[in-house]
Amino acid sequence: MFTGYGNCYRLDALELADEHVQNTHHWTYRTLQHFREILANPEFPCLFGRKAVAAKTCHIVFARAEHMADDMAKGLGDYVRTIEPIALKQRIGTPLLVFLEAATDTTLEQQQALAWKVLQGVHARDPQPWPQDVPGDPHDSQWSFCFAGMPLFINMNFPGHRLMKSRNLGDSMVFVINPRESFEEVASALTESGQRIRGRIRERVRHYNDGVVPDSLGYFGQDDNYEWKQYQLQEQGSLNPARCPFHAHVAPDTLTEN
Repeated sequence: MFTGYGNCYRLDALELADEHVQNTHHWTYRTLQHFREILANPEFPCLFGRKAVAAKTCHIVFARAEHMADDMAKGLGDYVRTIEPIALKQRIGTPLLVFLEAATDTTLEQQQALAWKVLQGVHARDPQPWPQDVPGDPHDSQWSFCFAGMPLFINMNFPGHRLMKSRNLGDSMVFVINPRESFEEVASALTESGQRIRGRIRERVRHYNDGVVPDSLGYFGQDDNYEWKQYQLQEQGSLNPARCPFHAHVAPDTLTEN
């Protein structure tokens, strides 16, 4: 029986933990093994992710089907506390991966709807108020999801993806989470080096996805760029909301007019 739900493990520590090595037939063990096989592919687009997995410096949280928001909120809080003392440039090597136990017979649209519901539930469990300097409206180009006072970038990965293969990390739904500031420090759209890194990764996405590049990929802060559209990518059969499904509970002065 796996007893580590909601715990935030660094990968090297998880691989030594009794609840992991003693449960090789459990979905958590099999899911992690499959994920590592996917990231071991030299053509997988995210260079930062491949490096973090190879170095075992990424962090892992597993969430039960019946307690997804509880387990994710617990692990995310621990993750934020763990990385806060780490320098911005070093944080990019310590992403958080949240593996969500979910039924495998659901459609991509159902998986994506569930992911937004979980994210809303995690927000409801946030121990701190929404930061005053971050807009609460996802239709503001400066918006990011926040938890425990930290702005984050999240990409949602689903087993239902077929065209967007780069967003399919196995048989589980997976949230890949990075601190927003750290991401911008390493790959800022405002610097030449950052633009090169982004360009290289997006070209790798095109190759890995057999020529398919998401229309919604942009740069943080651009007037026509909304981060929530990069959280969940679309393809045929996906959820297609006109407005962001997430709604922040924030002080009135952090909301903006549309």
